[in-house]
Amino acid sequence: MTEHTELNTFFDKLKEGLPEQKDPSLEGLESALNKMQLNGDKKIGIEFECGDCCKKVINGAKLFFIFNFAVLLPEPGDCLFLKVISGGKIADRETMKKIIIPANRICSIEIDPEQEDT
Repeated sequence: MTEHTELNTFFDKLKEGLPEQKDPSLEGLESALNKMQLNGDKKIGIEFECGDCCKKVINGAKLFFIFNFAVLLPEPGDCLFLKVISGGKIADRETMKKIIIPANRICSIEIDPEQEDT
């Protein structure tokens, strides 16, 4: 099973459990982000909350919304970088191939974020 097929299977299962449609404001945001990316090779970062922690994922190449979830993917063959920030300090770091974030947890969507280790 390819990565694309696995992602489609996940979304099919997700759709079965969610009666609501995508928030219309997310469609406008998705359209605006896609237009920005057409103007050059821009990377996407997302800052989101998870309990008492803040998480930031960077190095995204494609962002889209399915229902009320944001899906961030890197360029093919690349990976995303995630930092977990707790108490103002980096508590953990991870790399991943894709991330799915509930849209209501997003604090900001960043264009061309820089990686800093402070």
